[in-house]
Amino acid sequence: MSFGLRNQRGSCWVNATLQAIFRIPDVQTRYTAEAAIETSPVDVSLQEIWSSRGEEGLKPFYDCVRTAVMPAGEGIGDSHELLEFLCDKLPFLDKLCRFKVANVVKCSNPSCDYKDTKIDSLIEFSISPSGKKQSLTDCVAQAVSPSVIPDWTCEKCKHKGCTKQLLMSTFPQVFVFHTTSLNTSASYMTLLILNGQKYALSAVVCFNGGHWWTYGRGMPPGKDWVEYDDSNLRNHGPNHFPLSDTMRLLFYYRINE
Repeated sequence: MSFGLRNQRGSCWVNATLQAIFRIPDVQTRYTAEAAIETSPVDVSLQEIWSSRGEEGLKPFYDCVRTAVMPAGEGIGDSHELLEFLCDKLPFLDKLCRFKVANVVKCSNPSCDYKDTKIDSLIEFSISPSGKKQSLTDCVAQAVSPSVIPDWTCEKCKHKGCTKQLLMSTFPQVFVFHTTSLNTSASYMTLLILNGQKYALSAVVCFNGGHWWTYGRGMPPGKDWVEYDDSNLRNHGPNHFPLSDTMRLLFYYRINE
């Protein structure tokens, strides 16, 4: 189901986030079945937006999420911050997006066996492309490659220097990538395979420095791509690939075959 969302006082960043979330099959199923938790104002307002095709629910949603750094309905904010907020308020969305990583530190002294592993969980994978149109797979490889920390001191042998590495421990149903730089860009693909896990691109949230919008499609792959620019919708058909240098968030949905 595709529908536009009106822009109230610079709320394009809200609309872009919601359109990306509404492309997740589990979210569509939840709100079509009217399964929102009545005691959760955020959940209820999102269900109202979905059920009314954007005619109702936006104002209550603004009231639920508005903070000093997220002026929903009153000014420009950040789609990335809104996604984090929603995962914090909606356990079902957090479960879809959250994955575990291991931060591993090893002493660089060959004769020392010191190793420290700390498990953490994230709802998005941050990438920092080193230039224009660096491939997404290269960005991921770069993020998980070992890095040398020369001024670190080993607790065991007092040697200076270690390697630090980020490792994936689990893979989420919805894999969200976040580009952290406005001066670089990633070249991404409609299908992504990571450690044997197959993902299909469902939404691309874009930002050009002053305006947010989203490209999205339904699942399974093969459905039409739609450009969601506030109240304006543009259908691009199934074969259009929404590659954009202004991408800030990528939503990939895991395909269980």
